[in-house]
Formats: sequence, C-alpha cells, structure tokens
Amino acid sequence: MINHPLECWLNLRMDRPLNSGSVSPEELQAWQFGLLRKTISHAVKSSPFYSKQLQGVVPDEILSPADLNKLPVTTPEDLRKNPNSFLCVSQDEVARAITLSSSGSSGTPKRLFFTSGDLERTTEFFQYGMGPLVGEGETVLALLPDSRPGGVGNLFAESISRLGAKTVYPEDPSDIPTILNLLLNSRASCLLGPAIHIHALARLWKSKRLPKNQVRSALLCWDLLPPVAIETISNTFGCEIFSHWGMTETCLGGAVECFQGSGMHLREPDFYLEIADPETGLPVPDGTSGEILFTTLSRRAMPLIRYKTGDLGQIISGPCTCGLSMRRLGDVKGRLDTDILLPTSEYLSMAELNEIILQYVGVLDFKVNYQQQSLALNIALDIAPESKIPTDLSRALTSYPKLSRTVLENNLKINIIIDNNDGSISSGFGKRLITSS
Repeated sequence: MINHPLECWLNLRMDRPLNSGSVSPEELQAWQFGLLRKTISHAVKSSPFYSKQLQGVVPDEILSPADLNKLPVTTPEDLRKNPNSFLCVSQDEVARAITLSSSGSSGTPKRLFFTSGDLERTTEFFQYGMGPLVGEGETVLALLPDSRPGGVGNLFAESISRLGAKTVYPEDPSDIPTILNLLLNSRASCLLGPAIHIHALARLWKSKRLPKNQVRSALLCWDLLPPVAIETISNTFGCEIFSHWGMTETCLGGAVECFQGSGMHLREPDFYLEIADPETGLPVPDGTSGEILFTTLSRRAMPLIRYKTGDLGQIISGPCTCGLSMRRLGDVKGRLDTDILLPTSEYLSMAELNEIILQYVGVLDFKVNYQQQSLALNIALDIAPESKIPTDLSRALTSYPKLSRTVLENNLKINIIIDNNDGSISSGFGKRLITSS
C-alpha cells in the first residue's frame, strides 16, 4: 500500500507498478547509483570541465556511497569560473538559463542551464510534494520569484494546476499589507514562500485580529527562523507548518517536509545527497551534521557531481513513520562561512540574532551590517505600522553573552534604526545574511 504521493512518483520514475508496494532502501540506492554512473559517463563525454575533472575515473567502479570519495568535489568557484564548460547539450537545447546573484551566492554570479526535461522533473517534484498540502479547488498564495516560462514561479503554478488548484502571486512580495489583502480576497488556504515574509504576514494578520480558519498549511522556503517565529505563524493562522530545502543548483526543488513524520524527504529520483565533514571532506554517519553535497542523477543540460552547497544539515537516521523510503534531510542550520568573527574570536550568526529580535511582536524583519573597522553592529528594523523600536531590544542584545563580551572588552557599538514602518519588509528572495563593510 502506497500512502505518500512521493512514493507514487518514485514508483513511476523507477518504472515499477503502482501496486508493487514501497521501494526498499537497498533497491532505491542501487537504482540511484545506476543513474549516477550514467551521469558520470554523460558528463565526461559532453562537459569540458568534467572531461578533465574526472579523467581516469571508471564509472562502473562507483557502486556504493563508499566509492564516492573516488570522485573529486565540484565547488561553487568552479561553477563561477566557467559555467559554459559544464554544459553537456547545445545552446539550442537549453530551455532556461538562470544567473545567480542572490544573498546565498557570494562573489561572481553563477549561471545554471536547464533543458525542458530538467524543468519538467522539477514540476513533477512540486506536484507530488505539494499534494498533501493543497487539494482540488483550493488556492495557494505563493511568494515566489520569476513567473516567466521556466522560472520557479511558473513551474510551481503548473504543478499546482495539475492538482486541480490555482496559484495567486502578489505584484510586490515586499508589500506585506497588500499581500494580506490578496490573501483575504483570494481565500487562499495554503501559503508558500520565504519564512520571513510569511512571518511578517502572520504578524500583521494577528494585529488585525483576523480569523484562524482560512489558512490550513504553509510551506516555508529559503530562510531559517527560530521556533518562536514558526510558532507565531502556526498559532496566528492555526495552520500546519512545513519546510522546503533547495537551491537553483538542485533545479530549484530539493527536499520537502513529510506531512506525517519528521524531516524533509529528499528528491531522491533526481539527485544523490551526501553529508561530509566540512574540514576533512570525509562522509559522516547519519544523524551527524555536516556540509550538504549532492550529485544530479537526471540532469541533461548541466550535471553536477559532488557539488558542495555550503549548507549545513544532516540525514535523519532510520525509516520515516510514513513508510516512504526516500531519505530525510533534517536540522538544516544555514550556510558555512556566513557568520561574522567578533574581536573576542567568537562567531555571531544570523540565527542567533533571529532568536533575539524576532520575538518582539512589532518586528516583521531586520537587516544587519557589521562594520569591522569602526566596530559597529547596525540593525535596521522593519516594523508593523504604529509600532516602535522595542524598549528593551537594546538591552536584550547587549546582554547576549557574545555581544556583551564584545561591548565590554572592545567597545562594540550596537545601533538600532527603523528601516520600514509601513508594513513592508526589506528582505528579498534568498537567505538572510549579516553583511560586512
């Protein structure tokens, strides 16, 4: 008996009868490594980069996870240097090219290429992954970029239409009051978008004392928020909260939270994911946090082999209670090398500041800039209309141990200003980071 839509999709992709039951982990891994060997052959034959990078590699010798260490990693720097050298198809076969210059991608922009088949497989993942969250005749309010053909917004709308539902988009995803009106007028029962945007929407919704019975599910993307912010969303709308992990390099979709169990089920038909020790590069056991690496299994235009994402996460040990054989990604903590180093030799992360600042009712969002030379931490708040800077926010920040030590020992200045007070927020699409100047 197949209870999960993603299991149905997996059986379809593996050419198994739908009534054949769940796929065993061993069968799934064997099938994946068959695809992985084909990917290596395809890349070596057609990609100038991989023809050099994988010189001497024998695809038939890559039989199990233990063999992956025979393959060198691919870094974001490799991708930035010469993206065209990764191409395995002609430009005529490229249906979509995406230039990455988001906050989650520092330095020179990366350029990713996809065929129509690559994009179709992402649409399928969205379709089956969203099945438990939205039903026929319902409406999803999606805060997503790029509704052009092949863009993530367009792919998502197509996937939702296949479920017999529809998608509405705001014109300006930073204008939370207008989004609130769109949510009310559309009667959307499902929200999808960056966690900070949906958090801001929940704050305004609650301030207007609007009812809990409209939204029944929310899928949070891109950013990580503390439990207090997640609880704000859940309690305000009276809805279930689900998470999604992915990036443009995974062709936009990567893993979606289980609606019955815990953790995010990986998009196993289309990539194989590893967790490696950030310092040694060696694999770590399930349940241990490390850097997320992945190898594409079905990508035609631009396969990536052992790509270092810079994201931290872990594979959850053991089977999921839902019975789905796809592995689960859990405890995604953010990115490597994005924390700031304080003069006390301690690192400060955006996650820590989220914990302190987002607990205040009037705060919708915030930006942080650290000035290393003048030793100043500048925090710009986006607050709800008629709100003010929380009176004890400065004290909460200066009493946080890391910041307290830096204030006392190095005279760190913490400056708090209001950026927006009309209900709009500054964050765009992508991961929120502490900037340095």
